Amino acid sequence: MCYFTGKGDEGRSSLADGRQLSKGELVFELIGTLDEVTAHIGMAISLSRDSDEKNMLQEIQNHLSRVMGLIAGVTILEGENGSFLPNALAWLEEKIIYFSDSIENHKGFLFAGKSSVGASIDIARTVVRRAERQSVRYYKRVEDNNRNDLLIYLNRLSSFLFLFRLFIDHKSNSQEL
Repeated sequence: MCYFTGKGDEGRSSLADGRQLSKGELVFELIGTLDEVTAHIGMAISLSRDSDEKNMLQEIQNHLSRVMGLIAGVTILEGENGSFLPNALAWLEEKIIYFSDSIENHKGFLFAGKSSVGASIDIARTVVRRAERQSVRYYKRVEDNNRNDLLIYLNRLSSFLFLFRLFIDHKSNSQEL
């Protein structure tokens, strides 16, 4: 099996609809940034020893894979009927409420680094914030029916990752005592 085609050698790539664009287009920046988020989440998964934490993070990777597909122009995902984004958003909001109730309210800036898993999650959060900024710029240029749901999803995802990092760090510090 050959792992390269040479099709992108001249700095162009295709979206799901077959359109050829420069790899420098904002759509590829956005997809690449979300791919970077999945890599950081993968790092957190590899560092975690907790199966529930791993499962939640893997669910987010699955969400992000679908989000990247939507941005690339995949209109119907296998087994989906347009319910993916609302369901993913509801899942995230449920987790945000749970973790909000599970940790104390922090004010001020909190530095990552209390645990390796938490630090990886915090890196993913900051990259999601970059993806948010890119999506706002991208969606100013294109019409997309998923625009609002995608922007809301990314905003909630960064909130979830912040709270999840605090939860992980608190749990990690409690276990060290």
